[in-house]
Amino acid sequence: MNLFTRIEKALSKTGSGGSSTNFASVDYTIPNIPLIVERRSDPWVYYGQDNLYPLAVSDLRNGSGIHNSIVKTKTKMTIGDGWLLNGAKTEEESKAVYQSLTTKAEYDNFMKNPFDSMSIMDIHKRICDDYQEQGQLALELVFNNDFSKIARVKYVKVENIRAGKMGENGEVESYWYCKDWSSPKRKGNEPKEIKAFTGKNKSDLNQLYFVKMGNSDYYGELPYKGCLNWIQVDFKMSLYHLSNIDNGMNPGITFKFYKKPNSEAGKQEIIDDLNRVYRGALKAGKPFFVFSENKETAPDIFPTETSNLDKQQMVLAELCDKKILTGHQLTSPLLAGISVSGQLGGNVELEKAYLIYDNVTIKSDRMDVERVWNRLLEYNKTGVQMEINPFNPFKVRMV
Repeated sequence: MNLFTRIEKALSKTGSGGSSTNFASVDYTIPNIPLIVERRSDPWVYYGQDNLYPLAVSDLRNGSGIHNSIVKTKTKMTIGDGWLLNGAKTEEESKAVYQSLTTKAEYDNFMKNPFDSMSIMDIHKRICDDYQEQGQLALELVFNNDFSKIARVKYVKVENIRAGKMGENGEVESYWYCKDWSSPKRKGNEPKEIKAFTGKNKSDLNQLYFVKMGNSDYYGELPYKGCLNWIQVDFKMSLYHLSNIDNGMNPGITFKFYKKPNSEAGKQEIIDDLNRVYRGALKAGKPFFVFSENKETAPDIFPTETSNLDKQQMVLAELCDKKILTGHQLTSPLLAGISVSGQLGGNVELEKAYLIYDNVTIKSDRMDVERVWNRLLEYNKTGVQMEINPFNPFKVRMV
C-alpha cells in the first residue's frame, strides 16, 4: 500500500475508545528509526518491526518536498557525467583510451548488458538513486555455466531485499527477495533466497551483490539519518495542511453530545453525517445548521483552541528546512533548487558551494559505486577500470 492510499484511508478512518467519553479522530502513522530483528521462525532479518522500513523511507520522499529535492540532486551528482576509463582525466583522454583497448569487445558487451532490458548505464542510474535514498543498493548477477563471466547484470529494487542471518564466519551468506514483504506467506509471493556474491562461489548461477553505507551488520545507514526526525516533521506538517484543506481551512471543531448513541453503528452514522456536511475545501465559509428537539439534547459546538498556531508553524517550518539541509550536509539550498529569501546566489558563490558539496559529501558515494562496477569489470576481464566523471552544471556545453 503506497503513501497516498494510506493517507486516503487515514482521512476516512474513525476510531473510538473509553468507557464514558468517546472521541473519533484521524490517525496518522510515520515510521520510526528501525529495529533490526532476528526471529527464529524466519531465515531473514527483519528491517523494522513490521519488516517494511524501506517502504516507509521511500514514502518520506513523497511527503517532504525539500527532502525529495535534495535526494534527487545527490542522485544526479552521484550518477555523474559518463565514465573516464583507465585513469583518463578528461572525456577526450577517455575516448582515446577506449579506441586503444584490445578488449573493446568484452567491455562493450558488458556495458550493453545484452541479456537484460537495461544497459549498465540504465542500472547505474537506478542504483545511485537507491544508494542516496536507502543507503544501500543491490544487483543480481547471472553467471555463465563455467563461471568465467557474468552473463547478465540485473537491477534489483533494494526495498525488496532482506538480509539472511549471519553464518559462522560472521558474514551474510544469502539474501531474500520478495516483491511484497507485507504478505510474504501469500501464494506466489514467497521470498526467494539468493546467495551473496563473494567472487568465490562456483555453485550458484544467480548471486546477489549487496552494498551498504555505514558499519551496520545487515542493512545500510541512511545518509541523512541525522535529520530523519525533521523529515518526518515536514511530512506531518504536509499531512496537517492537507487535512486543513479538506476541512475548508476551517478551524478544528469539537462537537459535544449529551446523549450517547445506542450503538457503535449509530455513533458512526453521526460522525459520517458531520464529515459529509462540514469537511471539504468547497465547503469553506458556508453556514452550518444543527437541529435538535430541545436544549437538553442539543450538542455543544465550539472551535478547537489553536492559539498562535500560525506563528508556531512558521517558526517550525523554517527550523525544519534548516535541520533537513544540515542533515543532508547541503552547503547551499540553491543546489537543490530551493530558494532562500535574501540570498541571490551568484554563479561564482554557487559553483564554490557545489564543488565543496561534491568533494565533501558526494565524492565518497561515487567511489562506492565505482568499486561496484570495477569489481564486475575485473571479473569479466574487460581490461578496464572506470571512474565516474563528476557532473559539472556550470560547464558550457556545445550543442
